[in-house]
Amino acid sequence: MRAEAGCDAVPQTDQENLPVVPWPGKGCVIDGRTGGSGTNRPGEPEEQKSSHASNQNQPSQQNRDNPFESRPHHFGIETVAGKRSKRIQCACKIPLSLRIKKIDCPLQFMKSFNIAALAGDGIGPEVMREAVKVLRATEMKCGFKLEITEAPVGWAGIDTAGKALPDATLALCKRSDAILFGSVGLPDRDPMIPKEERPERAALLRIRKEFGLFANLRPVKLPKALAHACPLAKERQGDGIDILVVRELTGGMYFGQPKKIEDIGGGNRRAIDTMVYTTPEIERIAHIAFKAAQLRRKKLTSIDKANVLENGILWREVVTRVGRDYPAVALDHMFVDNGAMQLMLRPTQFDVILCENMFGDILSDEAAALGGSLGMLPSASLGATNGSQTFGFYEPAGGTAPDIAGKDLANPIAQILSAALMLRHSFGLNDAAAAIEAAVAAAIAAGKRTGDIFSPDESGAKRVGTREMGDAIAAAV
Repeated sequence: MRAEAGCDAVPQTDQENLPVVPWPGKGCVIDGRTGGSGTNRPGEPEEQKSSHASNQNQPSQQNRDNPFESRPHHFGIETVAGKRSKRIQCACKIPLSLRIKKIDCPLQFMKSFNIAALAGDGIGPEVMREAVKVLRATEMKCGFKLEITEAPVGWAGIDTAGKALPDATLALCKRSDAILFGSVGLPDRDPMIPKEERPERAALLRIRKEFGLFANLRPVKLPKALAHACPLAKERQGDGIDILVVRELTGGMYFGQPKKIEDIGGGNRRAIDTMVYTTPEIERIAHIAFKAAQLRRKKLTSIDKANVLENGILWREVVTRVGRDYPAVALDHMFVDNGAMQLMLRPTQFDVILCENMFGDILSDEAAALGGSLGMLPSASLGATNGSQTFGFYEPAGGTAPDIAGKDLANPIAQILSAALMLRHSFGLNDAAAAIEAAVAAAIAAGKRTGDIFSPDESGAKRVGTREMGDAIAAAV
């Protein structure tokens, strides 16, 4: 067997420590030779095989948990053809299954994940198509398997099954490892049904509650090539804008009870929304934000309105206490109105911004403008972690944009980058996520621009449609 360029031989001293991945069975053809199911070392008698086979057939704990992390990996494979056996070693940054020539069957260490793809309404199906295209290109390169199943949601769900979140769609989500979501809601049709049945409430908010999606991550990054698309003057952009907004997603005014509109007599009505937070809710989102800051520039800004809101006082107290567990992270507090102003005046001062639900909703959309367009902003909503996997819901920050739907005008980058976040946060496929992000950067560097980020004054830029942008990114993976 021959290894392709880029795979270096493992030093002899390391060979004994290589995990042995059992060959899938007889009939697997490698360079014209048929593999069997043996696991004995080269030159070792068959009868001695059982003494070590049970240990060798298991990959190391580190590789089993995340065999695609960004470092060289050492894999060992043994095959047997009759009485001949051969052990192949390879040290490379992607699994051996992708680097060996002429393998006609998959290796058993290839990971597989189930994804519910809910495109939704408006431009959702168009940008979802491009995200799936890029995922397929990444799947081929990085050695994992995605089972992607599409299902209707939003008005697509109402039209097919009578409600925004059909039972079959919800059942699919429960069987899946993650949800890749497009967008829901059509402004011209939403007023036709009761507000409780409209897609944003009946589908989007229900999914968040159903799966306990309490942490929303929205990275905002302005590529230098798109400085013209940022509404701020270049001197306010500094050396670049790179912000992560961490938003609590299941508490606060959006979910607090009571929530109602009531008659109070004399032809007047009263609207009631309740802003409620508990200590555990604040603690768990604060830990998420501090851990994210540890991996970035080690600065966290917590947003509240502690000067007038009781929940703001509790928020600040709890975040301050949690911060003592992260001495390497610098913590400061900022009132939400000042935070909104500072995002426009001096955005480069921010690293990680921690917000409660409503404040995070507003500030993350404001921050999105700094990235050039809502079409550039992905998001991840995370729930519980089970073993090495975290269930997540991944969607672009923009809406359905029905005015441009079906016209090949939508920017698919936010949907594509949301898919990259899914690979990283739910599946631990950091190299694959980085490959997608690098491909997006390459497409932008090559001058590809959808209408929302195009400027006729930009030298070398080419205005492209949704499909061509997706093709460029898939080709660059």
